[in-house]
Amino acid sequence: MSQAIPIHVINLARRPDRMERLAAHLQERGLEWQRQDAVDAASAPPEALDEVIAASGPLGALGNGDRACTASHFAAWQSFLDGPAGHAMFMEDDVFLAEDTAGLLADTGWIPEGADVIKLEKFGDGSSRLLLGGPVADLPGGRALYRLMSRHVGGGAYILSRRGAEAALGMRGRTRVPIDHMLFNANLSVFARRHAALLVVPAMATQRNWAYNSDIAALGKAARPKGWALRWRKLRRGWFEVNRLPRQLYWLAAGRGKLVDYRFAETPPEGGKG
Repeated sequence: MSQAIPIHVINLARRPDRMERLAAHLQERGLEWQRQDAVDAASAPPEALDEVIAASGPLGALGNGDRACTASHFAAWQSFLDGPAGHAMFMEDDVFLAEDTAGLLADTGWIPEGADVIKLEKFGDGSSRLLLGGPVADLPGGRALYRLMSRHVGGGAYILSRRGAEAALGMRGRTRVPIDHMLFNANLSVFARRHAALLVVPAMATQRNWAYNSDIAALGKAARPKGWALRWRKLRRGWFEVNRLPRQLYWLAAGRGKLVDYRFAETPPEGGKG
């Protein structure tokens, strides 16, 4: 099966074991891919990270792990734009994909006009209750696209159009939140508000299938403040996380959105939508 949407896999040079495992998985799924060298938080100069993402923002101080991960995605977007494809999929090296991924990536005819950001991944374990708009399009394999109306973070697997990648790169040096919040948390991100993501339902990617230890966990978190500084950070985070709640409640009451229990499905659903 031909593949119209290329895959850019983000992987640290010092973790060939993860790349080897993922390569076998992608081959099993019938997918072609190219590796994107990840920015290593253990060795990246702070000034290089400063060029991409601020050291602090609405979530408080950011650790080098989160910042390096964000810089890695920026590099992958540039690599995509250096090529001829109209859309690309970006994934991290601990992602497990559904059986029907190759069918989805075989062409771009299912992508609605103007859709610049499409999230494939269910973040975390189990199910998550999300506020979604009505169905936008049916997909090959019985899944469907819905508009994401509440936050659902996780940057493990997503698709960008060229316009979406160009806009995302325009946030270089301006973003103040980690990559997944920048793309999928409109409570915190100007980009996410301007480029509302579509969500594949049920999800066709997850980061919870393999028992990997996180490469950024030890480096990803900044020092935790204490006393009044900690209280202020909690209040500030709380405000940012609920600032869109009145609008979301209106969407729900007006029938413009509905609450959906969102899950990963390795096998495409039978008989239609999620």
